[in-house]
Amino acid sequence: MKLSRYFNSQNLIRDNEFMQLGYVDSKSSQVLAYADNLKYLQAAAKNPNISCLIVTPELSLSNFAVKLPGLVTSGSPREAFYKIHSSFIDDSLYHFPFKPGIGVGCKIHPTAIISEGCRIGDNVIIGEQVVIRECVWIGSGVIIEPGVKIGVEGILYNRTSSGIVLIPHAGYVRIHDNVNLMTNSIVVRSIHNTDVTEIGKGSLIGLASIIGHEANIGTSVVISNQCLVARKSRIGNDCFLGTNVMVKEHVYIGKKAHVFAGSVVISDVAENSSVSGNFATDHKKRMLDLARMKFNR
Repeated sequence: MKLSRYFNSQNLIRDNEFMQLGYVDSKSSQVLAYADNLKYLQAAAKNPNISCLIVTPELSLSNFAVKLPGLVTSGSPREAFYKIHSSFIDDSLYHFPFKPGIGVGCKIHPTAIISEGCRIGDNVIIGEQVVIRECVWIGSGVIIEPGVKIGVEGILYNRTSSGIVLIPHAGYVRIHDNVNLMTNSIVVRSIHNTDVTEIGKGSLIGLASIIGHEANIGTSVVISNQCLVARKSRIGNDCFLGTNVMVKEHVYIGKKAHVFAGSVVISDVAENSSVSGNFATDHKKRMLDLARMKFNR
């Protein structure tokens, strides 16, 4: 596809081809993305995978914009981008790296609802009232307990004159081998096929926890009950998240980190560290501060 297929000559600065849609930090090639602020523009200019970018007229004058091979302007880059996203869905232009099918040795409860577009590995156990929607890729040895929902839509929307309009999700979910999804947990489908929602091998997702779109959970991670891991956050290998932890979008929690129960994490957490509280900070320092407060009363 070319930018000129979707935009008129008045807005087109440099025409170029793109094959996929994604974000400014996409790791896929020949991607069309959008930037409505300088931070996103700088990220796109540094990323060789971005072949085309939609920007505001003001941002098109930036020195960073010169580095983009394909460039077009819009008064609302985000809105223009998601119009193309909708046309990709209508024209079936999103493709996935797996073929549908169910492996051998699976035990699937008759009340489970499984879409035809799924890939399910061998020896998977699927409990009562589970819903697995299309474009979900599940490995072998996975246990999916009652009430789990995989591949559902998340909160991404546009505000319009007629109200709030949800933006459809068209990516996929990848669940690796030996993952355990406990009762009523939810895994949200990604927006584009260039950025997947992923749960690594041997990880455990607790009761009623939610994994947001494009979140990346590493291997052997324990996410306890009623946690929320927001969109595009990353949880490193061997991490532990206690009950009722909330992780803000785009946050990175380093491998083997420990996040104590009830914490609200709004900034990156270093490897092998422990944090707690709202907002989460170093756990040992927080405990010492609390002890001093009690002593000084």
